[in-house]
Amino acid sequence: MSEKTRFSTIPWKARALVVAFGIVGLYELILAILNVRGADYHALGLMLFLGLVTARVKVRLIAGSTLSLLTSVVLASLMMQGPGAALLVGACGVLVQGAFPIRRIIPHHLAFNLGMITLTVSMAGIGYYWMAPNALAPLADQFAGAMVAALIYYLGNSVYISAVVSLSGKGVIFRIWHDNFLYTAPSFFVAGALSFAALKLALGLHPSVLIAVVPVLYLSYYSYRVYLKSLEDERKHSSDMSDLYTSTLSTLALAIDAKDRNTHGHIRRVQTYSRAIAEAMKLDKTQIEAVAAAALLHDIGKLAIPEQILSKKGPLTPGEMKKMRMHPQIGADIISNIKFPYPVADSILAHHERFDGHGYPNRLAGRNIPLGARILSVADVFDAFLADKDPTDEMIQQAIDTLTENAGTQFDPEIVTVWTSIYRQVVDRSVVRTEQKAENGSTAYTDIQRAASELKVLDTLTEAVASLTSVSEIVTCVCELLQDAIPGGVLVVRMSGNQHGHEYDEVPAACGIAIPVVFGGVVLATISVRSVTDEFTDDDIRLATTVAEKISGSLHSAIALEVAQNDATRDKLTGLANRRALESLVESIGGQPCSVVLVDVDAFKAVNDKFGHQAGDAALAQIAAHLRAAFTDARMICRLGGDEFVVVTSHPIQNVRLQVRSFRKMVRWDPAHEPYLRMRFGVSCGVASTPADGDTVEQILKKADDRMYAFKTRYKQWGAVTTHAGTRPQVLPKKQAAFTESMPIACEK
Repeated sequence: MSEKTRFSTIPWKARALVVAFGIVGLYELILAILNVRGADYHALGLMLFLGLVTARVKVRLIAGSTLSLLTSVVLASLMMQGPGAALLVGACGVLVQGAFPIRRIIPHHLAFNLGMITLTVSMAGIGYYWMAPNALAPLADQFAGAMVAALIYYLGNSVYISAVVSLSGKGVIFRIWHDNFLYTAPSFFVAGALSFAALKLALGLHPSVLIAVVPVLYLSYYSYRVYLKSLEDERKHSSDMSDLYTSTLSTLALAIDAKDRNTHGHIRRVQTYSRAIAEAMKLDKTQIEAVAAAALLHDIGKLAIPEQILSKKGPLTPGEMKKMRMHPQIGADIISNIKFPYPVADSILAHHERFDGHGYPNRLAGRNIPLGARILSVADVFDAFLADKDPTDEMIQQAIDTLTENAGTQFDPEIVTVWTSIYRQVVDRSVVRTEQKAENGSTAYTDIQRAASELKVLDTLTEAVASLTSVSEIVTCVCELLQDAIPGGVLVVRMSGNQHGHEYDEVPAACGIAIPVVFGGVVLATISVRSVTDEFTDDDIRLATTVAEKISGSLHSAIALEVAQNDATRDKLTGLANRRALESLVESIGGQPCSVVLVDVDAFKAVNDKFGHQAGDAALAQIAAHLRAAFTDARMICRLGGDEFVVVTSHPIQNVRLQVRSFRKMVRWDPAHEPYLRMRFGVSCGVASTPADGDTVEQILKKADDRMYAFKTRYKQWGAVTTHAGTRPQVLPKKQAAFTESMPIACEK
């Protein structure tokens, strides 16, 4: 037995009614068996046989319902032998209907049907014998009694079933009876008339006449079945067209939902909430379907809204908001061309109206807003609070509080009251339904959403790159966008041996793609994506290729700009910063403490004169390399021009002195400089710092320059003493060279 047919799963009121009917049915059946004495057993046996045979023979009615021929047999037994015999015939027929096949028997259904048939037959008997107390009553009274019995039999069956369905939580009893049983009333009257006619024929005519009448009756019955079958085929065709119509709307809604990436599943959830509100308000079936259709299509106007507005995370600008507020009117215009059997366009047009009249587009107020639109407004805003999130109880309560606070101003207070009374069970159910429907249409939905996602990436990239001017900004933008668009990938943009983006994991990649960024036939960079699990799809490769094409022009311009900026502040010979870069640094330092080292190359002119300018340039490049090695963490190393250099550092003066000594050793013992040592080739240095030697960088640069030239003068004087008069300078012995390296650095006051 399935979960839906278990007795324990139906509401307690429905269970109580089933138990009561079962008890009454059993009691009436026992009474009928006890009172069967004295009956015409031959006639009773015939009726029981006919009841058993006709119990499972059903005439199909319009809309899929069926009418059992057992009805005619029971009514005939009622008129011929009384309520007791009719009750036995009806009970046997119900047992045959409900107990076979045995594997499909549902005990509580059988108990309810047994109680229903006994009560119905008992009341129908009362009605018949009230109109025709005995067999001698006028024929007109007997026929009227048959019609009254048929009416009571019809009402008993239809009302009892409607009652138990209603108590099971399936709707209002009158609405269930009206929609599912009202149209079957003529069939019961026909059954009563046929029963009366068949009984009179059987009692009043010779058997030979009956042999002639039976084929006529069967032919009439067969014609009726053919007619009903044609009606059923027509109804089925209409139902199929309705299903096609509904599935078309669902597919269109799927496309709308997939286009708006920020509100995944929003349309389905709003439809579920709106339908639940309409059902809780006891609206009729047509109104409920109208609300559901409007909820499914309420955002169709967003098809005309630009993607960048729909996907924007932050607040909209006034211009963007004006564009967004056009979607109800656009949606209503689209839907107005579809011939719905119920009003839909009006609800779509007005679903952003406010109850106080301050909404849009027509500033309707109160009851002037269509009921469907008022329901949609509550459902739409409630889901907007929870969209693109994993809703918690606290978040849901905040959404309910917001609806309650705005009841009477933004929302219809009656609808808010209904929603607050049912939202808990509806929210849980809507999550499951949304997930199931997403799974059912996963391929189509994923394809549509993928296309929308790619378009969003490209639009965002185009807009962002247009305002970026540095290589690092462009690379960062590409990494972030592609990282979101290609889940599971590890992204790196490589440029000239460097890489930007996310570092690769040490786990070996299962697959990878590398897309070159080419401009003018030159490869500027490579977009590399690796994955340790999933393989990349053609969509991933196409997206990365398109991104590479999109950024090539901007990346080339950014590289050219950075090269130009670098050339403007870089010395081409040494690769160090130039005077312009130093001036910019001086302006940015302000009052920060720092130290400077001013360096001048000794005997540089002599090297140029004797060995040529190429040798002099090489010597300057070597000195620049030694400066980088000695002052590894300097804020700037700069070539002022000619043979002068400046180092700006934030280290304490004691550390700076040690770095200067290390630098002078590097210059002195560089093998490339050995040919120049006879000329007293070397470097003179002056050191100064703030605040000891001045308050500004300009002041300490002047102080360092004075000390550097004082040192140079002492060095020259020392060199003159060690040189023999009238002879060319000699190469310094190692002891004398060591002595010059240990000379005090010019930094004292």
